Parts: sequence; C-alpha cells; structure tokens
Amino acid sequence: MKPNRYLAALACAGLVAGTVSLSQLGPVGFVSAAYAKNGGGNGGGNGNGGGNGGNASGHSADHGKSAEAHDKNDAKSKEANALGALNAAHASAKARAHASPNSAVGKIATYEKSREAALSLQDPAAQQQALETAEAKLAASFGMSSLSPEQVSQVNTLLDARK
Repeated sequence: MKPNRYLAALACAGLVAGTVSLSQLGPVGFVSAAYAKNGGGNGGGNGNGGGNGGNASGHSADHGKSAEAHDKNDAKSKEANALGALNAAHASAKARAHASPNSAVGKIATYEKSREAALSLQDPAAQQQALETAEAKLAASFGMSSLSPEQVSQVNTLLDARK
C-alpha cells in the first residue's frame, strides 16, 4: 500500500473510532440525540415566545372596562371567601352523589340529604328543629361553632340551583 493511501485509511479509521467512542460518552459539549428531536429539551417546542415588543401585545391601553370587571369580581370573591370551605356547595349533583363522606363535598352532600329530609316533614315545628340540627351538624363537620344565616342561605341557594 502506498503511504498516502495508508494515511487516508488510518485517518478514516481514526474518525470512525473517535465518533463511536464519543457517542458512548454521552453528551459532552455536543447536542445529544434526545435533544435533537423537534421540541425536545427545555424549550417545549411550542414557539410563541411571548416577548414584550412594542405594539405586539394586542392589548388595549384603555383600562376602563377592565377596572369595572375587577370591581365585580372583587365582590364575588368576597362572597366566596365568606363561605370558605362551604364553597363545596358549588359541586355538581353528580359530584355530591359520589363524594367521600369526609371530603368537603361529601359533608355538603350529607347536609343536603338532611335538609331534604327535614323539608319533607309535615309538622312545621319538627321541620324547623330538623333544619337547625342539619345546619348545626354542617357547621360542626367543618369545625365551626355555628353558621350565619347568610352562609346557610348561600349554601341552600347553591344546592337548589345544582339539583
């Protein structure tokens, strides 16, 4: 073999051996195969960089309507905060039917059954006593000493709306 061909064959063999050995080392300063696929890596591959370029956001500079919407939401969130854990009354009838008895939704479901039984009583005095007992048990199940008339009314309204 001539020396030039010998050197060329030796260089090719060295390149092949080097490539094989580098691939066994894993990602050493090179992009590994796992990150080479489209959307791999930490970028998520979803584009839409979300930069803050001028005139690119498409949002109105007029805050009048937004401020009104925030005021309305604040009133709703204050009502929701007043209910606290009793917000479980927002759950659907199906969710209440399948809820664990110890969960917040399950406690509301237990109250709902007690309330319905109380409302089915014909005697007004017995009905009132059963309703008060159901409300007291609901309060106790959530670790409260009692419920305000507003809380009871809100829970009952939510339950009646989601039958």
